[in-house]
Amino acid sequence: MKKFISLLCLVLAACSSNNTPPAHDNTKPFHLYMTHLGDEKIFIRSIIKTPDNKTYLLSDNEDYEFSGIDALYLQPLFQPEYMTKLLKSNRRDGEFYLALGVDADRTNNKVKVDYIMIVPIKYLNTLRQSLKGLEQRWEVLYEPSSSYCVANDFFHKEPSECKDNKPKTQITLRMKGKDNESIIDGRIVKLNNRDEILKKSSLPMPIPTSLSNYRLKTDEEIRSAKWHEIKREIRESTKEGAETALIIITAPIWLPMAIGWEPGRGK
Repeated sequence: MKKFISLLCLVLAACSSNNTPPAHDNTKPFHLYMTHLGDEKIFIRSIIKTPDNKTYLLSDNEDYEFSGIDALYLQPLFQPEYMTKLLKSNRRDGEFYLALGVDADRTNNKVKVDYIMIVPIKYLNTLRQSLKGLEQRWEVLYEPSSSYCVANDFFHKEPSECKDNKPKTQITLRMKGKDNESIIDGRIVKLNNRDEILKKSSLPMPIPTSLSNYRLKTDEEIRSAKWHEIKREIRESTKEGAETALIIITAPIWLPMAIGWEPGRGK
C-alpha cells in the first residue's frame, strides 16, 4: 500500500504545473533542478574586499562576487597572521592547505562556494575571531588525522579537551553545509578593472579551485525524469505481484502521460 501511495504521489507530481522552481533557491537542493555540464580546474588569482563590504574572488576568466552575510564566511581567507604562509606553502599533505570548490549555475549566473583550510593549531584564536558571531556552517577538526577530534563547539572546546588526550597540531576548517553541500552564495561577474587588480593584488600563489558547471533543467527534462521514476516504481511494484491491480487502478492517470509525455513519442 505504501508503494502504491508513493506511486500516486509521483504521478500527480509529474502531472502538476510546469513551472520550474528557481535554480538558486536555498530551500531546494542545488542539484535537484540542474544538469551537470562538466568540471574543470581553475585558479583564484586574487581575493579582495571593497568598501561596500563585498568580497571578490578573481579567476583567469571570470570573477565571483559575495555580499552580505555570505561574504563574512570568507573572512578566514583575509587573516594575514597565516594567509601569507599558507599561500606560499599550500600543500595537501603540508602544514598549511587551502582548496576551494565552486558550483556554477550558468543559467542564472549564480555560484555556491565551499572550501577546506588547514592551519597550525597556534592560529586557533585567529580563526575563531574571523568567524565570531556567525551561525555555524562549518565543521572543525583538531588533528592529526590519526587521532582527530571534532570540535562541535568550536568557540569553546579546546584541543586539550579531546578525549584521546593526544596533542593536536593542526586545525581543519571545512566550510561546507549538510551532506557536503556548498553554502556560500554569490554571483558570477566580470570586473571592469580586473586586469589592474590582478596586476597590483595578485596572490603570492593562486588557490587551486574545483569548478563544476551546471544549467537549469528544462521543463521537458524534469517531466522526463519524473516519468522514468514512475516507470521504475511500477516495475518495483510488479515484482511484489501487484501488476494487474496497479495498472488498472492507475491507468486513467498514467495512460495520458504515456501517450503525450514519454520521450520520443508525439502527442
